[in-house]
Amino acid sequence: MVRHPRFDSNPRSRALFAQCGLIGRYAVSEIVPAELLSSETPVAFYGYARAKEGTRHILMERMLSLGDPSRAEPGILVYEIHHDASRPDSIAFYELYANGAAIREHLEKPYMKAFFADSTTLLQSNLEIIPLQPIRSVAAISTDCPG
Repeated sequence: MVRHPRFDSNPRSRALFAQCGLIGRYAVSEIVPAELLSSETPVAFYGYARAKEGTRHILMERMLSLGDPSRAEPGILVYEIHHDASRPDSIAFYELYANGAAIREHLEKPYMKAFFADSTTLLQSNLEIIPLQPIRSVAAISTDCPG
């Protein structure tokens, strides 16, 4: 089992992960809720990695080094690292996968396992990951969604 920070620092992510019973687990294969891993449609995430003081440059280099091998994976449609001027201590990321199987395959890659294994030395807090669902029509939006 590979250890990594829990992905529950964001209230929306925390609620989703608690609902799916994932808070406090440490297996990489349990980062993403089962219904997303079984999705046959595109799945996207955005989020933030908040660096410990003095490690932002190292964390950014580590995250950037994941880009080329990740983008070479057939199921990854977008894998980008971003700068958010409103959060100078954080590194933003956006990922879009062809389906849930592509996420599972990505998380099991040796370079991802290595990143999660030592990320606690670079991260101030847990990764903040917010799953997104593509909207193809207004009818696809749940009536439970605000707005």
